Amino acid sequence: MGWFQSLFGRLLKRIPEWGGEERRQSFRVRCDFEIEVQAPGCSYLARCVDAGPQGLKLKVRGPFVKKILRRSQPIRLRYIEPLYEAELDAVGGTICWVRREGQQLFTLAVSFEDTLDNLKKSWVKPILQKVFKAGSRRNQRRHMRAKCKVAGTAVINGKRQEIKLTDLSTSGARVSSLQPVEVGAAVEVEFENLCLRGIVRRCAPDYGVYRLGLSFSPNDETRQKLVRLVKRLVEVGRIVDPGSA
Repeated sequence: MGWFQSLFGRLLKRIPEWGGEERRQSFRVRCDFEIEVQAPGCSYLARCVDAGPQGLKLKVRGPFVKKILRRSQPIRLRYIEPLYEAELDAVGGTICWVRREGQQLFTLAVSFEDTLDNLKKSWVKPILQKVFKAGSRRNQRRHMRAKCKVAGTAVINGKRQEIKLTDLSTSGARVSSLQPVEVGAAVEVEFENLCLRGIVRRCAPDYGVYRLGLSFSPNDETRQKLVRLVKRLVEVGRIVDPGSA
């Protein structure tokens, strides 16, 4: 998207080993602002928790209307606070996926579906400009990350167990484990024909499993393999359905 490239091109060029087009499409940042989701016959107040050049991830409270809250449903996204930098307070969008979190809590991934001219005139341009600048320090990692679902194994304290990688970069990974692991412990993980040594930086329980944060220090050859793998795992220009493989 040209408007996004013109606003954040300098920021996206700070990582030399990652191609510009891939970074533009996959670059995302955590955020926290409210918008109104307008659907046929109903509307919801939603909190945006993740933003990218193609769309938003929203946390929504309210009654779940199955016929409306479905994939490919056209919606309107309206910024509810006064915004003097924009001519339009609402743009078109489409629901990419829906995930129910509770009786009256669900997550929506929505894509922007409007003309380039409307996006430039709307709240999307100034608000994303602010959230990306505010989040740039968090996103100026040395390497891009890819959300994924990759099966592997780990050797921890001499015992081998199955794991699932849910987030990967050339400097670390987020892993689901059936067993807790002490922070600071050394592990050896194998996945996608790679074998890496890492350090556990975080371990937190999460509904019957444990989420581990691992850091890697790969050599140059392994780093290049990881770069190729991360690029392959990135879903360019899409918000990936958490239920997809």
